[in-house]
Amino acid sequence: MSAALAQMLADGTAPPPAAVLTGAQKCAILLLLLEEAQAAELLRRLSAAEVRSVGEAMLTVAEIAPATVDAVLDEFLARTRTVEALDAQGREARARIGLALGSPRAERVIEAIGPPAAVKRLAGLDWLDSAAVAGLIADEHPQVVAVVLAHLETARAAAVLDALPATLQTDAVLRLATLGPVAPAEVAALEADLDAKLAERTRSEGAVRLAGKDFTAALVNLSANQAALIAALAAVDADLAGAIAESSFGFNDLSKLAPRELQLVLRELDQAVLTVALKGATPSLRELVFAAMSSRAADQLRDQLAETGPTKKADVAAAQAEVCALVRRLGEAGTVMMPGATGYV
Repeated sequence: MSAALAQMLADGTAPPPAAVLTGAQKCAILLLLLEEAQAAELLRRLSAAEVRSVGEAMLTVAEIAPATVDAVLDEFLARTRTVEALDAQGREARARIGLALGSPRAERVIEAIGPPAAVKRLAGLDWLDSAAVAGLIADEHPQVVAVVLAHLETARAAAVLDALPATLQTDAVLRLATLGPVAPAEVAALEADLDAKLAERTRSEGAVRLAGKDFTAALVNLSANQAALIAALAAVDADLAGAIAESSFGFNDLSKLAPRELQLVLRELDQAVLTVALKGATPSLRELVFAAMSSRAADQLRDQLAETGPTKKADVAAAQAEVCALVRRLGEAGTVMMPGATGYV
């Protein structure tokens, strides 16, 4: 039955009214008519490309005329009447050749028979797109990369090669050009390693990271009870409260710094960055900054603000983020006491 399905997948011709259907659509109709377990067993016998093709076709035949379904079934029955599956997977052939010739002669004969009688190595990579394959092997030894590329179809190998880091591409091509015979056992071991690596990566990527310090800091920063929340957290975990207090520091929080702390920040800050950052500041915050500077420096800053024309919001946001990053660094170094920080007397 699977051979007939594969033939239908490759052949899109059929008598009306199914003539407009592709081979993949015909396979999709048959699979949708089967029990789930039967359909799953048949899908397991298809290649990755065939599964993708049939899967896409299933979406196009979800609603279809009964006459068309009947035509597809008639075609399938007509084909299966003329086909007798003696050994579709070649298992019997391999077993009987092995029994007759013994090892290792049987292995050489089976290998010479060609792909239908041998298991395709690294077939699991067929289920990944080129970028995913490149990501999987990018940290492997160039010799391993060459072996993997050699097992892919030419066009797909080229796409994977293009997706690899530039520093790895030249070495991989050189090793491909000089690649000698590789023992089947070594390829099998490589396949097992890549399968395990892919499974581990899938598990780690499937886990979703929620919250954390940065998210909590942003949440606290938006809260009207910021000080109370940090104080309550400090009673339980002073270090964590301090870290969140530092992470939640925003540009407008400059007003919460003590005059001396603000002076320390301004001394470390690039004047051009401060000018752009203040373009988006409130008048009250600007006055606090002017008050923390000498009269001469404050006058110069006012002149610079007046001379600076309209500024993009993105540039202002970037400058304010740079100011906040500086404050956090000074807080981590203990030079500046962050608002809400603990551990000071």
